[in-house]
Amino acid sequence: MYMTIPSFDNRGKLPKGIHICSGYEFINRFCASDSRKQFEKPICDILDFAKNRYAIHIFVGGSFITDNNKPNDIDCVMVFLKDKYIPPYTERVSIAGLRFDILYASLESRDIIDSYLRLFSSGRNGEEDLGIIQIDLYEKNETWKIKHYPDEEALEIIKRVYNDRHLIDINEKNGVLVSIHGLLSKAEWNMEIAPIASNQGWVVAPYVYDTNTPDLLFNSRKRNKVVEEFREWIYDIQKRFDNKISIIAHSFGSYIIGAYLTGFDNEECPPVCFNSIILTGSILNPEFDWEKYRGLSVGKVYNTIAPNDEYVKFLPNADWKKLIGMSKLFGRSGVEGFNNESPMLEQRSNEIFTHTNTIKRDILETKWLPFLNANKNALDFEMIDYFKRNKL
Repeated sequence: MYMTIPSFDNRGKLPKGIHICSGYEFINRFCASDSRKQFEKPICDILDFAKNRYAIHIFVGGSFITDNNKPNDIDCVMVFLKDKYIPPYTERVSIAGLRFDILYASLESRDIIDSYLRLFSSGRNGEEDLGIIQIDLYEKNETWKIKHYPDEEALEIIKRVYNDRHLIDINEKNGVLVSIHGLLSKAEWNMEIAPIASNQGWVVAPYVYDTNTPDLLFNSRKRNKVVEEFREWIYDIQKRFDNKISIIAHSFGSYIIGAYLTGFDNEECPPVCFNSIILTGSILNPEFDWEKYRGLSVGKVYNTIAPNDEYVKFLPNADWKKLIGMSKLFGRSGVEGFNNESPMLEQRSNEIFTHTNTIKRDILETKWLPFLNANKNALDFEMIDYFKRNKL
């Protein structure tokens, strides 16, 4: 049995707290007037969409749950059990002048959910203690308990991230997805990545380097040239598209990313930061310390480990590799994984993987794209933690 949604206070808003109700009760309360009747069908569609996609919670804030007869938006967070269930697009539709802004999150990132609820409860104009509605999709009658309370500085960053979304049109892209191939490759796998990622709202930008011969492993001059060319290219991509950049890097491509990051290793942001990075067939040293880049220049990292990688397993981890011209960054992280743990680092190992067979449609559609879609604002949230850790 639900408690009745409380009356509006003298400000025309719901009192402080999370108020749970059924979908029927929500529609009966907030779509009953003549001026709001037009929103009943769209909201029913949203609730049906949520259940069809196996969402487990819906939270609503904004002017729609006030006494405003003509609200201009409905702010909504739809929560799923895991990141992989999150739909590829953030929904923004305008129906009869009302903008539906639907954010997706999962229980794997409870802090993000709590941060958005904190934002909803404070309002865009800085009001305090506004009420929030939780729509109970499955009649569990379990009110969400907020466990993470961002401080005022973190809240300001969250507000900026959230409000900036409203400056982007309905066809906004998830970001720029840069793919970087390995040695002796023409990156035929881009033919798999491009249509899948483009269909899910990504601008796909393959990086192809001219010097692509095995001696890159032993010739530091040629390696430096490739990294320098990448540096110029990635900066130009950021300027052209003005959007967050994520990376899929295979084999030698992982070295290019590692070398770029370590090239700006004085605890400063490089000219280009990366929202998410996916590595496969990685030739970076297992001791590569991703934690030092968390929130400073990288949001999330996903390392695909292939124990049966027929090439990476021969790369030396020992110091003597520099005697044969190899970089100290080289190593067997594509086979062994990274040793230094970090909250932003996710690693998955599967016996079926080899050096190249990870880049196929099944992994792209069920592993990598869900990771990218779920973490398209990862750098923003990791920056919040970075500021807090370093008391900036």
